[in-house]
Amino acid sequence: MRKQPLSVVLVLTAVVAGCSSQPDVEKMAVGTEVQVVTEDGAVVTGTLVARDEKVVQVDVGRQTREVPRERIADVQVVEASKPAPPLPPIARFREFTVPAGTDLVVRLESAVASDTSRVEDAVTATLAEPVVIDGTTVIPAGSAVRGEVAAAQPAGKVKGRASLALRFGTISVADERYPIQARVSRLAPATKGEDAAKIAIPAGAGAVIGGVIGGGKGAAIGTAIGGGAGTAVVLTTSGDEVRLPSGSRLTLQIDSAVDVRVLIARPNSEP
Repeated sequence: MRKQPLSVVLVLTAVVAGCSSQPDVEKMAVGTEVQVVTEDGAVVTGTLVARDEKVVQVDVGRQTREVPRERIADVQVVEASKPAPPLPPIARFREFTVPAGTDLVVRLESAVASDTSRVEDAVTATLAEPVVIDGTTVIPAGSAVRGEVAAAQPAGKVKGRASLALRFGTISVADERYPIQARVSRLAPATKGEDAAKIAIPAGAGAVIGGVIGGGKGAAIGTAIGGGAGTAVVLTTSGDEVRLPSGSRLTLQIDSAVDVRVLIARPNSEP
């Protein structure tokens, strides 16, 4: 049997030793705190809750994240009594999940209105307050939020209050743009009280005129005439419009969870 050179034996021994020192996810008990690093540099830290031949499931606090086994580059046990295990050079960012229902407080950069905006007009805004998860700023203030006008209905006559709806589809963090689903709408205040007053006053005047002309029957006719006149006034008067000038603050609620990557800060000495 041909003997391997001593240098080759030493290299192979070092490689095997290095591999054996890295915990195997198969040997980790469910419930163990783990740090998983994927081959694209994402770091996922949480509780191992399940695994099969295809994925490893890690509870990250607000949801369970599935990491494909074929993407795992490194996995370590995290012990509360010990410092966190060192990150491998491949680690570049941590992944956070912004849950559905999270509020985004934004400031409009575009002026929009029910009587001047059109459906699909572009709308831009900036995040006015940061989104913080577990003490980490996941989406900083100033991040760009982009969307469009979803609906714009000018004020109508008699009925049909003015309305305006905006939908937002992306939010940008650093150089990454993430898809979101968020919508906000505004409806002009009702003017029923004003409309009733416009109808009642002419109706009463018509009743008086009709009574003078023909008694009770004339009063009834006059009331109908007065009511018609009042209705005509309402028909020619529009209600308030919905206007949101640039700088308006809005609160958007995202409809579905968004995974966001936060770059890992490293000392200047590291690459």
